[in-house]
Amino acid sequence: MSAPEFPLRLAIPVDAVTLAALSVQVFLDTYATEGVRQDLAIEAFETYSVAAFAERLAEPGRIFILAEAGSGLLGYAEVLLASLPAPAGGVTGAELVRLYVQPAAQRHGIGRALLSRMEQAVAGAGLAAVWLTAWEGNIDARAFYSRLGYADVGATTYTFQGNDYPNRVLARRLAGD
Repeated sequence: MSAPEFPLRLAIPVDAVTLAALSVQVFLDTYATEGVRQDLAIEAFETYSVAAFAERLAEPGRIFILAEAGSGLLGYAEVLLASLPAPAGGVTGAELVRLYVQPAAQRHGIGRALLSRMEQAVAGAGLAAVWLTAWEGNIDARAFYSRLGYADVGATTYTFQGNDYPNRVLARRLAGD
């Protein structure tokens, strides 16, 4: 298989700005399907602020893998490299906190490449499984993970600004275990 046309690298502190901008874009594209409500705007600007990313980039055991074209950020994977219990399904492993790809760059292999590199990092950390949560309404994301071997192991809820959003817990045991 040839190398991707978009290089992958680990994030550094200066990447907080582009991570924040791309995250707001993807979050609103995913969740604001019926317009931008106040709860969505608050969540986007709090969770995906430059300061929030600067804090997360400094956390030990949390890595961000970036996919770029030229000097532009196309997507990223954020993962906690620790043995963590999933909120459902009895799975313990690394948590893929989020995998975001800019809407215009989707369906070009970027998500697959980020997921593969993330799984290599997880295996390299000696962890046997990866789990994540995906909004129940994000059918495309759930189908993507299913195609790549992630099983739906249960339900959880993502709550922000007093609103509950049903999520599915997806998990995958890594090869060689």
